Amino acid sequence: MRSLILLGVAVWAYANIFAGSATKHSMDIKGDFAKTHQCIRCHLDIYDEYKASPHFNSTIYRDPVHKKVFELHAKASKAKEYVCAKCHTPTLKDKKIASMDPKKFGYEQAISCAYCHRIKSIEKHAKANKNVILPKKGVYYGTRHPKIRSEYHKIINTNPIHKNGETCMGCHSHKQNEHGFVVCQTESNNTLKQNCITCHMPQVEGSLSDRVETPTHAFHGFAGVSVKPEFLAKYLHIDLIKKDPLQIRLTNDAPHAFLLHPLRVAKLIVKHKRDGKLLKEQEITFVRVIGKDGKPTPPWIATEVVKDTMLKAGEKRVVTFDIHPQKGDTIEVIFGFYKINPKMAKKFGLPTKFIVFKKKELYV
Repeated sequence: MRSLILLGVAVWAYANIFAGSATKHSMDIKGDFAKTHQCIRCHLDIYDEYKASPHFNSTIYRDPVHKKVFELHAKASKAKEYVCAKCHTPTLKDKKIASMDPKKFGYEQAISCAYCHRIKSIEKHAKANKNVILPKKGVYYGTRHPKIRSEYHKIINTNPIHKNGETCMGCHSHKQNEHGFVVCQTESNNTLKQNCITCHMPQVEGSLSDRVETPTHAFHGFAGVSVKPEFLAKYLHIDLIKKDPLQIRLTNDAPHAFLLHPLRVAKLIVKHKRDGKLLKEQEITFVRVIGKDGKPTPPWIATEVVKDTMLKAGEKRVVTFDIHPQKGDTIEVIFGFYKINPKMAKKFGLPTKFIVFKKKELYV
């Protein structure tokens, strides 16, 4: 009998550790925001995706490109504060460059789960938008109706901006430099049918929580140039329009330009093959170059768009090549990009590689 009682106590203790009550103290929110690693307690799949995401890697200590641009800007402007923290490490309180420390809460958390899920509304401004944060700790916005209440936090599922994608527009809408020039901008055409969330956080297999079994959950790796670009390939269509000379039509079904960041470079490569042998290869480059007086400059100096050949939202563009295929030939079309312009990468001393976004074979 005593053995059964001891066994029962052991089972009860074990069960409670994984049910949460025995770990509730460790889940207490210290400071303004809960630490992201606490979310692994219930959201294992989502946490694993987040750890590989650009949100987790947005800090200067994890993103070498952002770090290099920050260092150049700080040196050129003699900045005293890390102004990029507003979006790259929004939970950071002390933004003084002199006191930067990778072990500080803000840097460690980068763009944390608690921060995004407490965005109450977006204030629109000319220079950049602002996130308005729900002041209540332990209360988070979501999109599903909770069948089981969490003992760690409350869920509000009635905030429309977490369903129509507007919650992303606090940081991803636009950025204006000190000269009043908009360095980068995302056209905001969010609807419930198609928005930032439906495209960059599509439903993937796996339960959103170990408390509520669901067949799918929103992808928290945030699909884009860094993670799962293939998730977005369906928004780019490649079609053969004419055989001689070869004409390819590109259709951008995304609600914004492709690509957005001025450091990116896209490329369309066409390979003409006959009987498996390469006869000819041609390529076209797509860029958005910002600068001043007609010359490229860093973002903080730019006053104009020097050149923009990127695919615009909803655009259908026909590209002609000096290729004249015969019946039976194969045309391999590759559309891809560099996260950072190879010339700029070499100047920064950073690695870069060509990422294939979409590939298609056309038969003549």
